Amino acid sequence: MGTRNQSRSTMWAASKKGQVSMYKYMIIVLAVVLCGTLNAESFKIIAPSDPRITTHQLRSGELTIGLTAHGGGVINQVILPGLGDIMDVATDMYGRAGQVAIRDLSHGLRYNPTQAGFNETLGTQCEITQTDNKLTVEPRGVALWHGDRQYDFTQWENIGADPYKNDNGNSDVDGLDEAQLAGKQETEVYSEFDYYGTYENVMAKHGIVTSAIRHYFELRFIRPPGHALNQFRAGTRLWDGKAVKKDISKSAPKGIHAGTDKDMNGLIAIWSLRHDKKKWLFRFVHFRKNDGTWGVVATTDPVGRRLNNASDATALIIADSRDPAKGVALGLYRPKSDINTNTIVGINEKTGQMVYKDNRTDKLNLLLNISRTPTMSKYGFFGEFSGMINRTRLPNDVYEAFRSEFYILSGTPQEIMEAIKILDTIETTPSN
Repeated sequence: MGTRNQSRSTMWAASKKGQVSMYKYMIIVLAVVLCGTLNAESFKIIAPSDPRITTHQLRSGELTIGLTAHGGGVINQVILPGLGDIMDVATDMYGRAGQVAIRDLSHGLRYNPTQAGFNETLGTQCEITQTDNKLTVEPRGVALWHGDRQYDFTQWENIGADPYKNDNGNSDVDGLDEAQLAGKQETEVYSEFDYYGTYENVMAKHGIVTSAIRHYFELRFIRPPGHALNQFRAGTRLWDGKAVKKDISKSAPKGIHAGTDKDMNGLIAIWSLRHDKKKWLFRFVHFRKNDGTWGVVATTDPVGRRLNNASDATALIIADSRDPAKGVALGLYRPKSDINTNTIVGINEKTGQMVYKDNRTDKLNLLLNISRTPTMSKYGFFGEFSGMINRTRLPNDVYEAFRSEFYILSGTPQEIMEAIKILDTIETTPSN
């Protein structure tokens, strides 16, 4: 009897335990589903936010950069020794953050996927993961910038206002009937591109002894041409048929790929940093010349013309001093790597493997505007490329991506030059 009662008690306990386990399992499943749903809903392609907020930081020696998860993982903080955050008030807008943006000539330079978001306070939310020496901006959609007050393509302003004040807040000029558009403004600004990027501290690697951060990114032409691109189609006001390429590809994919209004023709990519001149008014620019030696010009000279005529378009260093052994300096470096040579790659979406790469570079320049505004300097890299082919014209499961890598360095000009000399010899791979 005792054995039976014990057995029944054991059976009841096991049953109860099973019910509790099942209950816990259902709670966990529900939590995962809800969490996934909330995460999917929380990362908005654009949402109002404060561009001054830095959500993540990465330090390399005495250099610190800060990113914001509210604005596409752009750089909104650069801290230099003795100067503090040089970006400061003049760059407290999403459009003035350190980031990449692309345009193309055929769409009038106004189809403009921009890392940060839609305007100065409507940023693209994203997930940033962090390890000790690396920040990763996980893949997410890219918003279109607002058209630079030259082309109003947003009939809807339910998320936030566009800069066009004569449209009554409910009209645009793209000629599409969007009165019943699903998704409203979100659909209008959600481009065909995704962004992925990493920022990695490489100081103490390869013998580098000064502050150095490697930045790698991809802009993935991952969605078939949809509503966003159609707002800039052939026949719209800014469309330029003369800019359409007779063949976008140079060597891959094989065959002739004449451009259409659903492709990117004459792609222009700019990656740049900006800072507040009240925080730092640099006086000299060191740059690497075509023969591999270094030149220097004072900011009182016609700097831009001299840089682009004499430089190899790989490196510039803004600095306090003409003497490379003295003073605070900030360097930007674009290596002549395979990544930066074959900037366009075809990726198999199912396997993640690269199936081809292509050098479509037409022009590369250093970018330097000492007084981009009265209170702000801008500097970085400009590139023009033949274009990108939309995925409906490629083999099944393949899309094209534009990729690049840059380095941000600080120290004296000489220390930065020595680090660049080492980096010249490093064979890099895409950052995962």
